[in-house]
Amino acid sequence: MKLAIIVLILAVIGVCQAAISDEVEARKFAKKVSGDLYNFYDNIAEKAFNADEDDFESLFSSVETIRATSKALVEVVKDSRQFDYNKFKDSDLREVFRTISKSAGLLILEEEYFSTVASTLNSLKELASDKDIEKYKCIDCEYLSYFPDVQKLITQSNDPDELLYYWQNWREKNSQWSAIHFYTLIQSLKTAANLTGVPVLELWSEFYDIEEMENVMLQVRPLYQQLHAFIRNQLYEKYGPLIVKENGPIPDHLFQQVLAQAWTNDSVIDDIYPHKNLPPYDKILSENEFNANMMFGIASDFYKTLGFDPIPKEFWDSRFKLNSNSDTGDCRADIYDLTSNVHMKFCHKVDFRKFLQAHGYMGRIYYALEKKNLPFYYFSSYDLEYPLGEASILSASTPKHLKEIGLVKNFDFSADVQMNRLLRMGIHTMMNLPTFFVHTKVMHDLLADTVDIENLNKHYWKLMDEFAGVEPPTDRPDNFFDFPFKFYIDLDENTQARKFVSEILGYQFYRKLCEISGQYPAAPLNNCDFFGSKAAGDALKKMMKLGSSKPFHEVLGQLLPGDAKLNGEGLLEYYKPIASFLEDKNKESEVKIGWIPSKRKVA
Repeated sequence: MKLAIIVLILAVIGVCQAAISDEVEARKFAKKVSGDLYNFYDNIAEKAFNADEDDFESLFSSVETIRATSKALVEVVKDSRQFDYNKFKDSDLREVFRTISKSAGLLILEEEYFSTVASTLNSLKELASDKDIEKYKCIDCEYLSYFPDVQKLITQSNDPDELLYYWQNWREKNSQWSAIHFYTLIQSLKTAANLTGVPVLELWSEFYDIEEMENVMLQVRPLYQQLHAFIRNQLYEKYGPLIVKENGPIPDHLFQQVLAQAWTNDSVIDDIYPHKNLPPYDKILSENEFNANMMFGIASDFYKTLGFDPIPKEFWDSRFKLNSNSDTGDCRADIYDLTSNVHMKFCHKVDFRKFLQAHGYMGRIYYALEKKNLPFYYFSSYDLEYPLGEASILSASTPKHLKEIGLVKNFDFSADVQMNRLLRMGIHTMMNLPTFFVHTKVMHDLLADTVDIENLNKHYWKLMDEFAGVEPPTDRPDNFFDFPFKFYIDLDENTQARKFVSEILGYQFYRKLCEISGQYPAAPLNNCDFFGSKAAGDALKKMMKLGSSKPFHEVLGQLLPGDAKLNGEGLLEYYKPIASFLEDKNKESEVKIGWIPSKRKVA
């Protein structure tokens, strides 16, 4: 009996020692992986940054780079399988290995990725850039691409027939191909999920919670309905009852027009708040001889006033440069921030939009620097660098801030100018939200098997009707996919969910930072500038330093204690002035709030 007990004790001790030994080796493995991947990505960034090509982004998506990344990540995932991490006693270590196990994403498909996924993603991007659309009422003209050619025309057109022509034409040209490529990508996601042992929804959506997103949509719905009723009435008066129904959803081609023209002359609100009455921001920048370097310098100074350490001189000298003399198109900066050795290429275009974007870009750089002491598997930050950028842009765009830095000195920001600015901001923000949400929910429902791909187009329009009050401008035939081109952009990276979350959290972050700086609620939220607040900077740093070392909501809780989830209250507070304006205007016009269901047929 005693011998049996001794044997049992020795066996238990042996098992415990083996388990402890496994965890010790697992920690060594994770540490080595972290160092190896940091070195790997830094080498790729340096090579791409110093290449002759201007387009930094295309270099990172080149086949050579993806093959190298694929090989490195797949080897790490395969090597990690020597450890049965589900049996680890250390819950943090279990989570590290769970993160490592899905780090390759679609690249886990290895050669199938290059033969199928890479070509599919490239083809989806090219749907918008292919020049395959005939110009409206123009014989023997050059063919147009949907982006940027047609998009530019939409910002200038007030002809509903022209807008409808482009809406239909792009879908007729691309629906069949987009459906094939889309289905291929869905199948690849499911295969990758099986290989990694991670549910496909988790592999695709990671930390985004569709229920939280839907709750926000319900929370902001009363304000959205007021804005929808106002915009619909403006369109009704402009185009008449044959095109816009008084009580119905807004036809999608006109909905897109309103979005595209939010910051232009001759938009549907110009008869109430003319665009020409806004401050001449672009002219001010030009008169002060601004260049791109000056804009990024001012944006960097914004963060330094919050108490952030200056960006290392090495970055400005050798990892930050002009990528082109072109100033056409959207001209976005290319940023590599997968490690703290951030590299950035930018164009020299100077306008007020670029001035504000610079504050968002610099937020990404400061965020990366704050995480420099984290191991690689914790370096991602749940995409929170984007709402940080949004909050900084909200602060930097206020009349208070622009006067503080001396950019706008003598302009009178009257009540009408303030309302003009807020209404245009509200259109851009509020009318994009339901689109971002619907695009995300369509993917979620498909991957969750609550809708099949044959009924996806009908499901899409049902959701657009329900959440956006938008309908197709014509009955839709069988076998069509009516998603707009932006649905397909970086579809594998869940970009639409990231944009939704960034908008909502951007206003949440902004309100909290305004509270911390002592400016809100003492003064209206929409003119708060937390510039110069060391307390706001300290609060941000606590969140930023965590990267993804804690669960998503726990990281959020560092900046938003007691409110660590998506919440629309910050956005609603910001737009209180236009909420009052819309309610009064809608009562005056006696318009219906809300909309009856669409009568368009979707096969």
